[in-house]
Amino acid sequence: MTAKDPPADTGAAGPGPWPLLRNTACLQWYAGAQLTRLPIAMAPLAFTALTAAVTGSYTTGAAMVSAIMIAEVVCAMPVGRLLDRFGIARPLRVLLVFRGAAYLGLLAASLGDMPPVVLIALAVLVGALGGGLLGGLRALLTAVVGESLLARAVAVNAMLVEGVIVGGPLLVALLTQISATTPILIMAMASAAAALFVPGGQAGARTGRRVGPAGALVKPLFGWAFGVFALGHLLSTIEVAALPLADRYGGGTGLASILVATLCAAAIGGGAVYSLRDRRATVGLAVVLLLVLAGGGLTVTLAPNLPVMLVGAAAAGLCTAPLSAVSSVAAESRVPPTRRAEGFALLNTAQGLGFGVGASTLSVLPLSAVGLLGCASAVLAALVIATTQGREPDAADTPETP
Repeated sequence: MTAKDPPADTGAAGPGPWPLLRNTACLQWYAGAQLTRLPIAMAPLAFTALTAAVTGSYTTGAAMVSAIMIAEVVCAMPVGRLLDRFGIARPLRVLLVFRGAAYLGLLAASLGDMPPVVLIALAVLVGALGGGLLGGLRALLTAVVGESLLARAVAVNAMLVEGVIVGGPLLVALLTQISATTPILIMAMASAAAALFVPGGQAGARTGRRVGPAGALVKPLFGWAFGVFALGHLLSTIEVAALPLADRYGGGTGLASILVATLCAAAIGGGAVYSLRDRRATVGLAVVLLLVLAGGGLTVTLAPNLPVMLVGAAAAGLCTAPLSAVSSVAAESRVPPTRRAEGFALLNTAQGLGFGVGASTLSVLPLSAVGLLGCASAVLAALVIATTQGREPDAADTPETP
């Protein structure tokens, strides 16, 4: 089966993730998704290293990264709407290639000693081109693997995402030993290469239909969007605050790295366990995962010693991939097929905003308050999902496509 073959439901092929690993189209989708995400993971360190090498200051690089992130958030849903309207696969390929070219343009402008305002404007273009990419790719996954394997496929993807998040900065650190420009070149190549792995066929066909009002997805997806917002929020209170958390026990960057590694390893393990157990995406499971996530965050925040803090980080990490899978699959049932790119863009935006909120609170609140706020966010999300998503979607909840 190739990326352009018609979709097939391979749910009867066997338990666990093994049917996914035998599905060539699914493997191609995973490759495309991770190549799409890799430049995002590399960008913060890559651009700050580049501007430090060229100008001697990190300030412009940090501003460029902020511009990219803000543009991605602002443009994610509008780009998703365009993908839904004009077909997902072909526009995705174009956007990926254009984003790769934009990275090269930004590199050339940096080396050409362009003023910071030009660099930031080009960074906005990079972010705008990348805003809806991950949502568009996720919208194609169901047609690639079939509904029966969807939850496991999303869980495996969440495991791979953790690897990319950790590996991206490490790759930048290695590539900068060659030159400060090499990471940007690799980011451009990865973005363009991802276009080769975008599934085709009916999965990405043009609908030619109106996709409905822009705000129509907020109500049916509010609970699940809140859930992934809380996930991003709480994880950021551990990942971004890793160094000050380590300092409480007299550690430094080494201990902070151990904390982040524990969180990521647990996330990969949680995804592996979830992919082996064929569980349905239910409201009850999401609530339990959010409460365990909150408990893990609370343990990290109030831990009396280092081992207890690491146990809390592991508990929080174990919930990451399963909660991502449950939220993604459950949300899909509340979105018409012609609105999926926009719907998943909404979920990605919510999780990114949650991460940003958690990171920003670290600069204005005490460390313990930051952690408690993240825990409260997870508990509140559990309450919202339990009270708003407890029944199947009906005509009043699911926006129709004219």
